[in-house]
Amino acid sequence: MRTFLILAALFMVSFAANAQPRLPLQPMSLESLAAFDNPGENWKLAGSVQSDRHIRHDLTISPGSGILVNQPSEEARTNLYTDWSHGDIELELEFMMPQGSNSGIYLQGRYEVQLLDSWKRSQVTFGDVGGIYQRWDQSRQQGFEGRPPRLNAGRAPGLWQKLHIVFEAPEFDANGRKTRHARFARVTLNGSVIQENVTVSGPTRAAGFEDEAPTGPLMIQGDHGPVAFRNFSYRTFGSELASVTDVTYHEYHDQPLEEVTWSGLGTPTLTGTANTLQEHIVTSTSPVAIRYEGNLHIPRSGTYRFGAALGWITGDPHWSGHSIGGALLQISGHNILKHAQNKTIVYADTHLEQGVHPLVFSYHKAVGWGPPSVTLSIEGPTIPVQALLYPTQRPAPVARIPVATSNAPLILRGFVVHKGAKRTHAVSVGNPGNLHYSLDLADGALLYAWRGPFLDAASMWHNRGHDQTVSPLGSTLAFSGASGYSISTDEAIKFAGYRLNPYPVFTYSLGEAILEDHIQPHTDGTGLSRTITLSGTTDASVWVRAAVSDQIDALDDDRYAIDGFTWYIEDAADAVVLSTKNSQTLMIPLNQDADQAAAKYLIVW
Repeated sequence: MRTFLILAALFMVSFAANAQPRLPLQPMSLESLAAFDNPGENWKLAGSVQSDRHIRHDLTISPGSGILVNQPSEEARTNLYTDWSHGDIELELEFMMPQGSNSGIYLQGRYEVQLLDSWKRSQVTFGDVGGIYQRWDQSRQQGFEGRPPRLNAGRAPGLWQKLHIVFEAPEFDANGRKTRHARFARVTLNGSVIQENVTVSGPTRAAGFEDEAPTGPLMIQGDHGPVAFRNFSYRTFGSELASVTDVTYHEYHDQPLEEVTWSGLGTPTLTGTANTLQEHIVTSTSPVAIRYEGNLHIPRSGTYRFGAALGWITGDPHWSGHSIGGALLQISGHNILKHAQNKTIVYADTHLEQGVHPLVFSYHKAVGWGPPSVTLSIEGPTIPVQALLYPTQRPAPVARIPVATSNAPLILRGFVVHKGAKRTHAVSVGNPGNLHYSLDLADGALLYAWRGPFLDAASMWHNRGHDQTVSPLGSTLAFSGASGYSISTDEAIKFAGYRLNPYPVFTYSLGEAILEDHIQPHTDGTGLSRTITLSGTTDASVWVRAAVSDQIDALDDDRYAIDGFTWYIEDAADAVVLSTKNSQTLMIPLNQDADQAAAKYLIVW
């Protein structure tokens, strides 16, 4: 199973580049504490929670359910165990850390991913958030192993943070002897991969069990400090995988090739048999079609997701409206997946019962350009993304081309992909202190802010730089992408350039008025400070659009929690929240009674 989890990780990476969604994980109900074994008095449920980031261990709860809360005391500070056990598992959850607090997630009750308020720390260890905690040698009174996260992806106290873990349990032979160590295949915090392929030779310090076993319960540390959790979901993996056997293949080279895929018509030029789909790979560089027939073995009843990728179909708009290939998956005589568009990957879900199902997979390539590169994947209730058919030759991955900052702001023009759309007027600004952002110069829309390394420019600078895009390297906070300014008239705002002072000041013209946008790191590293000024004459009423979100919560002292306590806006004097049917907008007026109107706020995450 471990080998397939490794392969799954590879396919997840390649498919993620094209945004193939995964099957949803199984949610764990927090309507009661029934999912846990004998919870102590420090564990309770809440309907909502808040934590003031300025107050140590502050965590205020409101009655209700849906949120799991630990509030330890001297009398009650027990760890919490699930009443179910797991081996290989994919786990996702959200947590909120108050200032100075500490907890941990122990896979199988033995192997800890550390949870800590590590906000703004420039150097992190195994003891910081996302670290794989060290083991402990009692005889030597010394720790060993342990792995720090690749970067500090932690957020400010009082914000919800998302943790995603893919874990592989230790393996044992028939005599109970361990044959493979436990391994964290991947740990992702707030969208950033912070651990990969980390082997753990035994239980980490303060584990719930000293031995090792094929399975064990999930344990949450409860004796160190207050913490809140929500949106637990998981998938456990079984030992059996899907497979296709008893394959007959038919290869076609005569036109019309598309009739092979869509109608099963044509005279094959080559026919043969194979044990699996992978045993027969087409090597012809000419236009070709192939039809596979075989038996699909499903290990467990449930919903399965199939994905088909045709490597010569890249989504290039040049081929829009032209048919250069396609694919069709049929199971038990039913059309399940049809790849007939100019998309890189097409996927479809279907319910399958445990057992054997007749399968037909056909595809055609109507252009040359080398042998066909085809992937057919499956994902199910107890199996990760698994390739039933995959290319034997793949292009070598492009290495990152990191762009580093120094002691002065660095400004780089390059397209930025935001919510699936390429922003062609974007600029990315790298700052000393490693607080960076991307801005759309067309309308002043903030796209991303992040801490840590600056940019990867490989897609812009490698080879011909086809995409011309740059990507943040740190842990990103994504904004709505809405324009930073609201103008009451039809008068257009036009970008006029920028100057350095020493941070960039972006200038726009609005009729005879000049709008200037100052964005720079706050002096204490808390976040990004943004000040917009307006001078000159205009008939327009101008407001600053500080945030657009499904949920904006007004706190105190001109502070707001955005996106359900995912980030803060602070120091936003005179701000108002405007609500529509679908969203809320935080607006700050530019007071045009003064010679120079100004609005400012602080972004904290």
